[in-house]
Amino acid sequence: MINLLSDYIWQSLPQYAPFETNPNLRKKVTDDGKMRSYRGNTAVFLLDDGTKRALQGLRDELYSVAGEMLSEKLQTDIFHMTLHDLVNGFGTEEGFDACMADAEYKAREIISRFQSDEPLRMHTTRMFNMVNTSIVLGLAPADDETHRRLDEMYCALETVVPLGYALTPHITMAYYKPGSYGQEAMERLRPALREVDLWVTLRPKDLVLQIFSDMNHYRTI
Repeated sequence: MINLLSDYIWQSLPQYAPFETNPNLRKKVTDDGKMRSYRGNTAVFLLDDGTKRALQGLRDELYSVAGEMLSEKLQTDIFHMTLHDLVNGFGTEEGFDACMADAEYKAREIISRFQSDEPLRMHTTRMFNMVNTSIVLGLAPADDETHRRLDEMYCALETVVPLGYALTPHITMAYYKPGSYGQEAMERLRPALREVDLWVTLRPKDLVLQIFSDMNHYRTI
């Protein structure tokens, strides 16, 4: 259930323009690049301050070369690796809050089973385009045992809210600004989608439930 996308991430941007962002992006980002109200909860690994400082530099590099394509900057403090999304949407649907509460109750019990485990060592792969919605930094387990344990955690949470697809370990670095972009913009962005050599430690004690009100505001619960 873990997908490292080894082939896809090397050619994640289309070769030729125009580059069209995913229509679903407008659920989260306005056309002028502001974060739209979008509620939900999720199970994430919090990251240490040293890792977040390194990610801040990578984020700022993206904006220096392709800022016109990108939404407002993600705050450094909210950088995380998502283990499993739970409930999300605009939060106006009947029963939405009850669904969130039920998922939190079930996920909390599962997370507690793993929080005393040993840390997971991950190595970054490269920056890549994630389904024309965002730019992310890929992560790969350091060894087979780490892969097995991460897969066990993901599959356990899949019993709470079944997503039906594999975990692609990554850290979201930036969302696009919705729209269509030409060849010149793509060629400025392409060199920034490069290999990155960082070791990242995911500590099970830092596996937490968070709620969000938009893609730039998360709170641990």
